[in-house]
Amino acid sequence: MKLARTLIDSAPAFILSEDGERWVRAADALGGETDYTALIGRLTAGISPEDLLTAPEVAPAELLPPVGALEKSIAIGKNYVAHVEETGSDIPSHPVAFSKYPSSFVGAAGDIVVDSGVTSTVDYEVELVVVIGREAKGISREDAASVIAGYTVGNDVSARDCQRRDGQFDYAKGMDTFGPIGPWITSTDEIPDVTDLAISSSVNGETRQSASTSLMIFPIDVLIEHLSRVITLRPGDLIWTGTPAGVALGMEQPAFLSDGDVVRCEIEGLGELRNTVVIR
Repeated sequence: MKLARTLIDSAPAFILSEDGERWVRAADALGGETDYTALIGRLTAGISPEDLLTAPEVAPAELLPPVGALEKSIAIGKNYVAHVEETGSDIPSHPVAFSKYPSSFVGAAGDIVVDSGVTSTVDYEVELVVVIGREAKGISREDAASVIAGYTVGNDVSARDCQRRDGQFDYAKGMDTFGPIGPWITSTDEIPDVTDLAISSSVNGETRQSASTSLMIFPIDVLIEHLSRVITLRPGDLIWTGTPAGVALGMEQPAFLSDGDVVRCEIEGLGELRNTVVIR
């Protein structure tokens, strides 16, 4: 099952689809339910395709970020060995966590808007994003899968000059529009093995990143165990799981993003983002 968000009659609305072709308003299929965390709970428990059959079909317009009000969006840095090496960092002994602000989110086709007075070295980072489905505190690796509602695609856009200057990640990666995410949330039952998905990015059609989620230093179950030991994860919270090698920063001659560039991020079975860079 896929959960997305779009504009219907000029107002944001959650929509559901079994196959990505026929979409219905979530409220029509699920007894008027419109709350994001409640919908995530329904997605975790399992939504029957039959619930969608009697709801009228809708035609999605622009796809918005497929989330509503959420408590936490946690990102993980340095989680693929080759990426760590290309940026000249040390392999971490434990997950490196920071905040990816929801105010940075844009949809699957939203613009990445860059303030040229703040940064001149903007980079892309395709990432698998985990959506938490149940409250989780003190969850073991063995039970981690039971608290996941689904997955989506993210682009952790990064202002590298600000990141290096500040020595921390939140500002450089939290600017408005620096968090393309979507196109929808795909429920876990559609993804037989999330630990081995093809993950890639391209800029203007040129492949930049191409890897597998199997190459994570700290897999999803380890991340959930590590985070939930001291942080209560709640339905709808997000975990951005890090990016593989191939970012602009790691190139011999870094090709940072320019005005008009089109950045495409794709993960096998989860869809793609296609965002245009606008420099002001």
